[in-house]
Amino acid sequence: MMEQVKMINPWLHRFAILLAIGALLLIINGTLGTSAHQVAAIILSLLTLGLMAWLILVDPRPASRRVGWVILAIAALTALAGLSAVQSMAPHLMGILHACLAPLFFAALVATAMTTSPAWFRGPELVYDYGWPSMRSLAIVTPLLVLLQIALGAAFRQKALTLLPHVLSAMFLALVILLESIFVLQQFPAHRALAPAAKSLLGVAFGQVFLGITALIMKSMADDTAPAAVATVAAHVTGGAVTLAVTVALSILIRRNVQPRVEKEDLEETRT
Repeated sequence: MMEQVKMINPWLHRFAILLAIGALLLIINGTLGTSAHQVAAIILSLLTLGLMAWLILVDPRPASRRVGWVILAIAALTALAGLSAVQSMAPHLMGILHACLAPLFFAALVATAMTTSPAWFRGPELVYDYGWPSMRSLAIVTPLLVLLQIALGAAFRQKALTLLPHVLSAMFLALVILLESIFVLQQFPAHRALAPAAKSLLGVAFGQVFLGITALIMKSMADDTAPAAVATVAAHVTGGAVTLAVTVALSILIRRNVQPRVEKEDLEETRT
């Protein structure tokens, strides 16, 4: 296993971290509406092309190469949806699409940084899922719900929907994240990968709820263009991207480490 660690250049992992940080800063930049956003997006897209080429040349795992192509495709779609000429044709739709693709791009870069780290090559710590609903199914559903929540928030900012769907979805999503994190911590409190990821998701998710409430209060007290309102909305949008990234990371770890539930009879049969 240690030989596998040496197969991956540590600078590839560091470069993926750098791009993930750049993607997050770009999300903040776009939320604040600064003029340098498109230039920064082009630079990040070119660097992403370099990451994909590096993954193909250095990382022998087929899954990593597929992820590289996915990242490049998301980056291209994000850039296309963010172009002023494209947004002028369907401003609401393109605005929502761009607001969804940017956090997805960030989450994909975080996943790449995680799967190219030395810790990843130590191998999984296999455990069995014995709860209901299964953690493996929650690992699929939860990121989709987070992405839906991001889309509903973007639709509200684009004035395509009222605030109510976003608020109701936030309440349901908070419950799902709470259940998933508690299931992980209750079943595998000492797991070296799952437990820290579940704790991180809990902290990020409830921090995001606090930011959402703060953004609503600020928007009710001041104009949308007031610095305080702009800053809180930017923080909330950024928090949504971080929530998606941490959710995706936990989902990957669950799918890697948690085996499907084994019935008691089957488990005894396996042991014999």
